[in-house]
Amino acid sequence: MIDTTNPPSPTVSPEYHADFLELSALKSQGRMVSIHEYIRDLKLGNVDETLADSQEGDNGDGDTDQGEPLAEAAFDELDDRMKACGGDTVYPFIIDSNVLKLRNDADVRLYTFLALLSWFGKGVGPKGTNGEKLFEEVCANAAVGYLGGPGPQVKQYVFGFPRRVEPKGFKAALDKLCGEMGEGQGHHKSRPKLPHEKDAKLDIVAWREFHDQRQGKLITFGQCATGADWIDKVTELPQTVDWCTTWMADRPGAWPVRSFFVPHRIDRTNWFDTCVKGGILHDRCRIASLAIELGADLSGQISAWSAHVLQGVRGGTL
Repeated sequence: MIDTTNPPSPTVSPEYHADFLELSALKSQGRMVSIHEYIRDLKLGNVDETLADSQEGDNGDGDTDQGEPLAEAAFDELDDRMKACGGDTVYPFIIDSNVLKLRNDADVRLYTFLALLSWFGKGVGPKGTNGEKLFEEVCANAAVGYLGGPGPQVKQYVFGFPRRVEPKGFKAALDKLCGEMGEGQGHHKSRPKLPHEKDAKLDIVAWREFHDQRQGKLITFGQCATGADWIDKVTELPQTVDWCTTWMADRPGAWPVRSFFVPHRIDRTNWFDTCVKGGILHDRCRIASLAIELGADLSGQISAWSAHVLQGVRGGTL
């Protein structure tokens, strides 16, 4: 969970500083935060002293003002986020003259939901809602967007347990998935029931259908991780050849592609390694840019979840 009361340590990544600035703008009565305010706050937080201590023995110059380059790096990251989201139609903030401002509809934008989920976790929403399950449905829509949808040829299936719409049981859910894809011929009947069989670490599936509806198509298997322990979950979903061989009666015509979804903004240091281990990486910006048609029901639930959390943020209870 992000600390909402004190500026971040100067030794953390620009991505974390940018998160703090976005949260500060969401909390601010003036709905904005400037780079000059942030430099001031960093100085009040003894950023130079902290950096000098961390660089002791590394020829660090304790007389250098470190607040300004830290703030500039954070604003560069904010600008990169807006571009990664595809522009101002998705990103809920305006960056103008080194000032980060909230857009009028920032509270209900998908990016805001993803950011709040990343900062505060899945359990802070209204009673009776599940932020993790909402995230899975958003990710399924993002996967559809990545495959060129929405449209009649691009399909999705939320397989993660507990399933809100699809069959509750593993075998029934897999049978329905295989039937809709026209691949795999249902569950492997000789496989014994295993403790992790609820979803076998598979959260979402999306595929692009041909008009002939024959076997052999682009299929993506996705795993979703909302918590701060996401880095430990990158490799939990087995390679798709192993998953399909274990659980399906027959293999698909073409092996599915693995993908990994998080509501976080993954820093550049971990980006490539996460792709190698988890497959096609969908971070906060990529998801927000792709999940463009969520439908009235899901959009309403997301807006209600965000409104509840923002009330706590602005009221000082989060």
